[in-house]
Amino acid sequence: MKTTALAAVLLLAVAPRAEASKLRVVATLPELVDVVSRIGGELVSVDGLARGTEDVHQIVMKPSFVTKLNRADAVVYLGLTVEHGFLPGLLEGARNEKMRPDPDTSNCLGDGCIDCSAGVRVLDKPESVSRAQGDIHPQGNPHYNLNPENGRLIARNIASGLTRIDPEHASAYQKNLKAYLGEFEPKLGEWREMAAPLKGVKAVSYHKDIPYLGAFTGIDFVDTLELKPGVAPTPTHLVALVKKMRELKVTLIVREQQYDAKTPAWLAEQTGAKVAVIGTMANSLPGTETFIKLSETNLKNLLKAVEK
Repeated sequence: MKTTALAAVLLLAVAPRAEASKLRVVATLPELVDVVSRIGGELVSVDGLARGTEDVHQIVMKPSFVTKLNRADAVVYLGLTVEHGFLPGLLEGARNEKMRPDPDTSNCLGDGCIDCSAGVRVLDKPESVSRAQGDIHPQGNPHYNLNPENGRLIARNIASGLTRIDPEHASAYQKNLKAYLGEFEPKLGEWREMAAPLKGVKAVSYHKDIPYLGAFTGIDFVDTLELKPGVAPTPTHLVALVKKMRELKVTLIVREQQYDAKTPAWLAEQTGAKVAVIGTMANSLPGTETFIKLSETNLKNLLKAVEK
């Protein structure tokens, strides 16, 4: 009896210490939370910021986010200024020397910063930027997470960042990375085969966040419902878009989950094109809790629309 009681006391004493020794990580997006948890395993505790159902450009900052970042050892973010609407302000408020806002790029400075975009082949990088162009990202299109192939890059950058910050456990992070990629690579092969019927399909999307998905699937995105990035559709633009879609024989309308369904539905009625709904973050749609599930669900939704 006494032995059992003593063991219980020792367990209670040790458990908090073990939890405290974990690397505290904050990830901006749900799919990054997923990959961090896979690569970090029991060595990390990870908190997320975005829920996944929001527009990534309009994440509402909460006081709890500042507290999380203040206590964090690392922040993992998608980069290329996709988080510019909330991350710099949160980093400023957190006052954590390991992660500070970069005034020039809206990204992160410090030993605790893990930028998942390192090494990505950036699309749509503008030669110049002005407000007249709409909500343009000066470093290029930041939605590279919609190309399933970039899941490897994200995982490797996270493993590299965790190893840099916590070199004592480098072998564990690399082992977990190998296990994750061992699951991911076969899926990637399946997705390439799945995407074959999408090659050459002409489409429009609501927002200009689709080029990376287009690069993977071979879908030819010819225009957007938005007048300009971040600028809502106007009646004049929509009338012109209907004409363009008919002329080019556009058969697919891609609506990102966070955008209004009414306008794409109207456009479908006018043109005969089918609407596919995709998620831009994990948790944005049912069955998209991880990066792998998000990628697979998006492909299946596109295929369903094309096959109708």
